[in-house]
Amino acid sequence: MSETWCKCSLFVLVMAFGTGVKAQTATIPIKPGLWQTQISGTSSMTLPADQEARIAALPAAQQAMIRSRMGGAPTTTTTRSCAMGQTSLNEIMSQAEKNTKCTFTNQVQTADGASFDASCVSPQGTTSGHAEFHMVDSEHFTGSLHMTADATSPNGGSMHMKVDNTVTSKYLGADCGTVKPGAAEVVHP
Repeated sequence: MSETWCKCSLFVLVMAFGTGVKAQTATIPIKPGLWQTQISGTSSMTLPADQEARIAALPAAQQAMIRSRMGGAPTTTTTRSCAMGQTSLNEIMSQAEKNTKCTFTNQVQTADGASFDASCVSPQGTTSGHAEFHMVDSEHFTGSLHMTADATSPNGGSMHMKVDNTVTSKYLGADCGTVKPGAAEVVHP
């Protein structure tokens, strides 16, 4: 289940990398080509008391395995994505709103950065959060993402997850190689 929410936070980060915010200021151009993004942070999951009790009744080795998958320890994931053609944050945000079940609010854009709140709905539950990004120069950006998620599993169990990430991204060059436009490929989990 945490993998689903990890993918959701990766999605928001990919969208945020190119996230356009509808503001009156000039758009922030995204250089076309291959970008590498490192996402570092923590996630933690809480379960209802009845599910916690079931875990506590398991042998110690099984408890440890389950709890290791519930987050808490810092993680780092590196992805590569391809930005095609000269585009702007505004154009990508508009496209993201059309193609997802996410809404973006509290959008603020400056000459070198952007921030927004995102709220996404999926069959598994809801995710909401806040993201901020800063273009250091035309080939680097940094940012942060803070999200919470509430989900229900197919068997009716529920969970709450919290994700706090920092992001650094750098331009690798004009050739995207095998990375398809609009997709993010995990380089290092």
